[in-house]
Amino acid sequence: MGSVDYFNEIAQSWNVIRSEYFDERLKYKVLSKVNIKDKVVADLGCGTGFLSLALALDASIVFSIDQSVNMLVETRKLMETKKFDNVYPIKSSIDNLALFDESVDVVFINMALHHVKDAKKAIEEMFRIIKKDGTLIISDVQEHSGEWAKTEMFDEWLGFSNNQMEEWLTSAGFNLVNIENTDLLCKGYSSKGEFTQTGIFIAVANKGGLNSEVYK
Repeated sequence: MGSVDYFNEIAQSWNVIRSEYFDERLKYKVLSKVNIKDKVVADLGCGTGFLSLALALDASIVFSIDQSVNMLVETRKLMETKKFDNVYPIKSSIDNLALFDESVDVVFINMALHHVKDAKKAIEEMFRIIKKDGTLIISDVQEHSGEWAKTEMFDEWLGFSNNQMEEWLTSAGFNLVNIENTDLLCKGYSSKGEFTQTGIFIAVANKGGLNSEVYK
């Protein structure tokens, strides 16, 4: 089983599984980093719509992107239930995004980058689709030693260091990079009872220009 098969299999249970890994407060910390009012935004690795739902309240358009068809089905159901018509679920990999160059004001990728094999290329793709003066928000886990996550959660990366993240962002072309190590934790147990706990960071990066949307 690969990552896509895994997430297709657990899509209907993902809201419960996700809530055990990290706190709902992460959503609000992420949203506080940028003004999305009437903006075109993308939610990469959207899952079942955890972040997309909140984005839809203020953004003009939300592209909810995931490789898992079943996750996108759950996202669509959620948006239909809430009667949002500004959310567009799209099946796409994150390292080869199905969006045009400079088509999005703000890109969010929440707790998904560690599932992308070529995370550096994915960040370059994010730079490509973001408009000038646009903003990228990455929230993900700090480095940890829970090797079981690779086999049981299909993680490609055991988190990221601040230096690694800053290097990838700046080499892709982003400027005004700010990385915050939050007070939130990601934690989980393996099938054998191994416990792993690590911090969550939020990286904010602007694409050129002086009119940054970043809130310091």
